[in-house]
Amino acid sequence: MKRTLVLCALLAGAALTAQAQPPQLGRLFLSPEQRAQLDAQRYGPPAPDPALAAPPSPPPPPPPAPPVELNGVVQRSSGRTTVWLNQEAQNEPHNHLARGQPGTLTLRLSNGQVLLLKPGQRYDPASGTVTEAPP
Repeated sequence: MKRTLVLCALLAGAALTAQAQPPQLGRLFLSPEQRAQLDAQRYGPPAPDPALAAPPSPPPPPPPAPPVELNGVVQRSSGRTTVWLNQEAQNEPHNHLARGQPGTLTLRLSNGQVLLLKPGQRYDPASGTVTEAPP
């Protein structure tokens, strides 16, 4: 009988405890959308995904070298030479210039190409042609 009485008391206590539980808390963690909203408020908008970003455009090609015009050559009796290229005097020593036939000049370009120019001629690197310079 004591056992029955103790068992009834325990069952009654359990029933009262079950009725006295507080209401359910619901979701303890935020949804992914709510988390993203909180992160945006805290850290600013998310950075764009580099995999989705457009690849950078290739750099533009370098501009073509300007034309080279031989305006004149003066050779002194002392052997020193002054050459006018693009209206600018070039005094010796010329590491890219060499005397050719009388009145001509052999011009060595940075790419290794060798040109024979006469005064009044122009070399255009864009087209690779030698023409008479306009007056």
